[in-house]
Amino acid sequence: MEHRSLSFKYWVEFDEDGEIKSFHKTKYDCEVPCDEYVVKLIPIKRNVAKELEDSVEKVAKTIKTNAKKLDAEFKRVLKDAKRVLK
Repeated sequence: MEHRSLSFKYWVEFDEDGEIKSFHKTKYDCEVPCDEYVVKLIPIKRNVAKELEDSVEKVAKTIKTNAKKLDAEFKRVLKDAKRVLK
């Protein structure tokens, strides 16, 4: 299936804060006065495999960095402990 943008005509009902409350296909479906709008739907193409791979690489890098820090801290504590035990 080819992904292309789609345009529709809807009557839009807004709430008191100006947020969209509901869409209506005809003006007769509106319980309160609605304004007519053209709504354009544009598909979002995502490469889920690439996003997952990037996420895993980021986590792996964070783990590696934290492991190096922990190793350095552990060696420092061992060095200090050896010094105290002498």
